[in-house]
Amino acid sequence: MLKKTVAAIPAMVLAATCVAYAQAPAGGAAGAGEGGSGTAGVSGSSGAGGAPTSTRSPGCGKPLSRPNPRTQQTMSIDGATRYYLLDVPSNTDNDTPLALVFGLHGFDMNNVAVIDLFNFTSRSNGQAITVLPQGEGPPPGDVSHWGDGVLESRWMANETNYTFIQTLLTDLQDRYCIDPSRLFITGFSMGGFFTNSLACAHPDWFRGFAPVAGGGPGSCASAAAKPAIMVTHGTQDDIVTIDSGEGSRDFWVDQNGCGQTTTASFTGCQSYAGCPDASPVIYCVGNWNHTISSTASANIWSFFNGLD
Repeated sequence: MLKKTVAAIPAMVLAATCVAYAQAPAGGAAGAGEGGSGTAGVSGSSGAGGAPTSTRSPGCGKPLSRPNPRTQQTMSIDGATRYYLLDVPSNTDNDTPLALVFGLHGFDMNNVAVIDLFNFTSRSNGQAITVLPQGEGPPPGDVSHWGDGVLESRWMANETNYTFIQTLLTDLQDRYCIDPSRLFITGFSMGGFFTNSLACAHPDWFRGFAPVAGGGPGSCASAAAKPAIMVTHGTQDDIVTIDSGEGSRDFWVDQNGCGQTTTASFTGCQSYAGCPDASPVIYCVGNWNHTISSTASANIWSFFNGLD
C-alpha cells in the first residue's frame, strides 16, 4: 500500500487548527438529502444522542441501495451541499445489522485520498459499512488530493460539521441495516483533531473514537465525557509532531480516570489500566511519518471490533 505524506502545511494553519478545537455545541437537524443520499432527519436517532435501544436500525429490511464506493454522494446541510463516499459490503442483505465506521480526511485533502487507507469494509470482511465524509471546502471531485493546495478543505469543530455528522449518522441508519451500538469514527490529521473534539462534545454519538496524527482536545465541557478511544501517532511525524499525540493521550488518561500502568496491546500499542470498562484509553505509535499506515488501520478496526 502506498503511504503518502503531506507535502507542506503552513505552521500558522496548524496553529489555527489547534486553537479551533475548542468544543462547540451540537447542531440541530439539517434538511433532507439530495443527489446520492436519501432523506434525513435527526430526531429519534438511536445513534446520534443517547444510548441505543435496539441492535437494529430503522433501515433493516428496506430495499438495498449499494452506490459505487468512489462516487460522491450528497446531502444538504443548512443550505450547503455536503459530500461523502459510501462503501456498502457486496454480501450484505440489509437485514443483518452491520457496524458503521466514519473515516475523516485531513486538511487540504479529500475523501478520495483515504479510500484505500480507511478501508474498513474490506478489513472487516464485509461486517462494516464505511462512510468517508468530506470536510468544508470546494466539491471534492473524484481524483485524490493530498496536500496539493487545491481544496484546502477543513474539519473545524463547529456546529455545521457536527450537524453534518449527526445528520449523516441518522440518514444511513434509516436506509441501511446498522447496529446502533456499533458506530465508530476515526480521523486523520485535522480529521484527528476533529475526532478528539467530537469525543468531548458528543461522546454518546459513537461507541469508539480513533484519532490518527491529530491533537487536542485540551478540555471537555463535561466531566462525564469518557469515550472509548485509541490515539495513534507516528514517531517520525514532522507535520503534526508526536508531542501532539502524547498530549491527547495524557488528556484522555486523565479525563477517563485511568491509571498510569500500561500493558502491551494490538501492534505497537499500550492499554492504560484503571479506565472504566466502557471507556478504555489506548495509545499506539509506529515508525512512520504523517500518514495513515496499514498498521494503524488494522489496529483501529481491531479496537472497534473488540468493543462491547
